[in-house]
Amino acid sequence: MSVPRLVACLGNPGEKYRMTWHNAGFWVADILAREAGVHFINAGLFNASVIPDGPDLIKPTVFMNRSGKAVAAFLDSRGYNADELLVVCDDINLELGRLRLRDNGSHGGHNGLKSIIDSLGTESFSRLRLGIGLPPTGEDLADYVLDTVPGKLEEEASVMAHNAADCVMLYLTEGLTSAQERYNRKLDT
Repeated sequence: MSVPRLVACLGNPGEKYRMTWHNAGFWVADILAREAGVHFINAGLFNASVIPDGPDLIKPTVFMNRSGKAVAAFLDSRGYNADELLVVCDDINLELGRLRLRDNGSHGGHNGLKSIIDSLGTESFSRLRLGIGLPPTGEDLADYVLDTVPGKLEEEASVMAHNAADCVMLYLTEGLTSAQERYNRKLDT
């Protein structure tokens, strides 16, 4: 697996989705950009930036279930291969605060990952999943991921997003295995 040349952080465009669970990937992108002192520029299907001496960083401007179109277009425009991609997204199957970094795998029911896999024709790309937990009993999954993070969980969500940004940077500097050993567990908040 190559060191990522593209970090694609997933979410839904628009202010109304900014603080929803499904935008956990965008939270990480914003932290990475802020810490690197860079800004995003709109380039049609995505907002793009570059981490100095590091990878390209994008936030698709299409809805989550169409993320593959934006990611494939960016990879094609740069001549990058799928194995040079790291996708950052939410995951309901992990408890809140938990991170899981892998070098490949299925979409696991995540529509953004499914769209990317369908567009690229491969599951062979890295992904960092941020645990948001399952919806409360009786709540519709689609409603849950588009719900605003409750105030009482904002701090825990913020810590998770900062840990995820640190995980991305460790992956870039020390490799996949080091990042997995450090972050593929629930971290103290």
